[in-house]
Amino acid sequence: MPTADLVALIPALVMFSFAASITPGPNNILLTYSGAHFGIRKTVPHIAGIRAGMTLIHLIMLIGLGQMLVSSPGLHMFFKLLASGYILFLAFKISQSSAPSSLKNEKHRPMSFLQAAIFQLINPKCIATLLSLSTALTLPGELYWPSAVLGVLMFNLIALFSGFSWIYFGKVISQRLQNPKHQKYFNYVMAGLLLACLPLIHIN
Repeated sequence: MPTADLVALIPALVMFSFAASITPGPNNILLTYSGAHFGIRKTVPHIAGIRAGMTLIHLIMLIGLGQMLVSSPGLHMFFKLLASGYILFLAFKISQSSAPSSLKNEKHRPMSFLQAAIFQLINPKCIATLLSLSTALTLPGELYWPSAVLGVLMFNLIALFSGFSWIYFGKVISQRLQNPKHQKYFNYVMAGLLLACLPLIHIN
């Protein structure tokens, strides 16, 4: 029965979505950094932008345009190089940042909704995750769109929970960041974790 097939797909969607969204990656590292430096409320536009950007890309891939990344190696490499450059830039900015409460650093702000949404275009983990959801975790035939919509809803729900978990983790450790030395070490760790994502971009 079609309904039974959709229900049977849910456990796989839940497990994949949780594994993909809770593990460290550019988004979660930046959310932790933002939660620690700006708090939960000011990080809401950031996580909303992530969800909006990923959902738009997900829908585009479901329509079929996402296969361009698979069939066009040149375009795929362009996005990889673009992602590498932007992650290097973010890592440098994070490593050099100071406390947002500092009056001399008024320009230090959390990532905006639009910035976070656009970042998903060059986020390699985002692209890989959504390609998997759009292909391996959809059903064929007349169940394609029902399973695709189910995947969009399940992934957003679970990824939202995962994202807020990382923001909350950053908020919890923010008390320790009142010490300038601790804050500097934290910034270096966050920047280092971002740089650690770079090899993963070029594996495939």
